Amino acid sequence: MDRRLFVRLGLMAAAAPLFPKSLLASSVSDRLNVLSEEPLRRIAFGSCNDQTKNQSHWSWIARENPQLWIWLGDNIYADRATLDQRRDRYQSLKNNPDYKKFIDQVPVIGTWDDHDYYNENADGSYADKDGSKELMLEFMDTAWDHPVWARPGVFQSYGFGPVGQRTQIILLDLRYFQDRNKNQKSLLGELQWQFLEDEIRSSTADLILIGSSLNVCSPVVFASLEGWQAFPAEKQRLYNLLASIDKPCVLMSGDRHMGELYRIILPNGKPVYEVMASGLTHAIGIKLPSKERQGEPVGRKHFGLINIDWTSSGPDVQLRLQSAERSEVYHSLATNFAF
Repeated sequence: MDRRLFVRLGLMAAAAPLFPKSLLASSVSDRLNVLSEEPLRRIAFGSCNDQTKNQSHWSWIARENPQLWIWLGDNIYADRATLDQRRDRYQSLKNNPDYKKFIDQVPVIGTWDDHDYYNENADGSYADKDGSKELMLEFMDTAWDHPVWARPGVFQSYGFGPVGQRTQIILLDLRYFQDRNKNQKSLLGELQWQFLEDEIRSSTADLILIGSSLNVCSPVVFASLEGWQAFPAEKQRLYNLLASIDKPCVLMSGDRHMGELYRIILPNGKPVYEVMASGLTHAIGIKLPSKERQGEPVGRKHFGLINIDWTSSGPDVQLRLQSAERSEVYHSLATNFAF
């Protein structure tokens, strides 16, 4: 067990008899607990946020009145920073007036990617990944009693809403366990795969959202451009898992500094959608070949938005890529998940 985690768990145990659980939980956790009882109708998410750049996009996101914000990685840029330097960069974002106002209104969950984890395309060989994990979870104001503290990596699962209107959000960790040096390359690692398979197969949700910091559906990877396509066995394992259940699934991703919408049809006929929102503070428009992409890539600063209408036989879901600079929707894709 990591020393920091040991100390944290010890402090929790010592404090538990003195303080009610509600006092140990952060205000963010309190709001997440309240939100867990409500149907999710509007979720905002994004990635690639350079903390040194203008942060006025938070006001544009707030105008959409999201119930929840999901970080999908590169939440700050701290390449090859020491832990103290990375802590300072996280804190500089939390001190930013635009972001501070936003998180005072909207609860936050999320995962990481390479630039906030450690460095460009970093994998599980990073020596101080447990220290980096602690900084990320503290940045998210993750409650001390959340199970993510007690296991390696930052993968998490959350449930929101009552039966018939229930959304499950699973956030993956594509850095902590990644190993590109084996003959059989590893992206999630078996511990995380077991978690993911257990969560999905036992899910009572009516809609499953999976957050992946890396693009899933694109068939293109090269040089420093990462994606699940570089791990074909694991990509197929994910598709097989999604095909094995009769629940609707949407993938959320980031990393590539562009926005894209995808629709894939699994061999059993099940549709799966991906919305990649990647470019809160900087984005580029590169059109890579993909028969599953819906519409054109977005090369301007943007965020993702998922609107859910629970009034029909299955959840009506609208996926949107929206400007982070003005009131404009770049792309929108709507579907009814009636199974």
